[in-house]
Amino acid sequence: MAAVSEFLDILAAGPSDGSCIFNPWRDHDERDRAPRRATPARRLQNMAAYLEARERSARVLLLGEAPSHRGCRFTGIAFCSEVELTDKRDLVARRPLELTSAASDARPMRERSAAVIWDELERGRCAREVVLWNAFPWHPWHPYRSPDDSAGASGPSGPSSNRKPRLAEVGQGGAALDALLACFSHKLSILAVGKVAEDALRRWNSIPCAGYIRHPAQGGESRFRAQFRQQIAALL
Repeated sequence: MAAVSEFLDILAAGPSDGSCIFNPWRDHDERDRAPRRATPARRLQNMAAYLEARERSARVLLLGEAPSHRGCRFTGIAFCSEVELTDKRDLVARRPLELTSAASDARPMRERSAAVIWDELERGRCAREVVLWNAFPWHPWHPYRSPDDSAGASGPSGPSSNRKPRLAEVGQGGAALDALLACFSHKLSILAVGKVAEDALRRWNSIPCAGYIRHPAQGGESRFRAQFRQQIAALL
């Protein structure tokens, strides 16, 4: 399908400024399983299979912030970790998908927000009606910090960290979302999951926001579940 190929090309190309950005569909490093250079292509194949399973059934798109270093970074699918590829594989796609982390045979990557969202998709029996995506599709990470950082910064840094995408970065996500929406036979209602996504839809202007749902991270799990059941599961 031409639309899917065009969309995957946008993902693989990545943003114009790749500093402190990991592109799951182009990049690889020591966290990937051997042969490492093959993992980006496997993640592209995962994404293609995910879209194929929803081409005609999708009705809703949930738009989050950006991929985490434990989820999409290894699966190539937004809000989806390797645990979902193993434990809920029939919900994710029509065929088994590829695990790409170095330790995936013994310990697949797990991401809490992904677990919450797929739990609700399974409970609502609507996994094939919902598409998951992010305002900034690529993984943003904190610059490396030295032990004697004069600014006194603390916490994780490097590709195994997560940071909020900058406004300029989020701005580049609009083209990817436009290309993604062209991959489905029906027009999708788009709901923002969190404030970054809500702000992005407001700034893009051409893509209407059909509603807002609390992001499940940082204490938002209960509210996300309640809003998901009320605004999405009950309507599909």
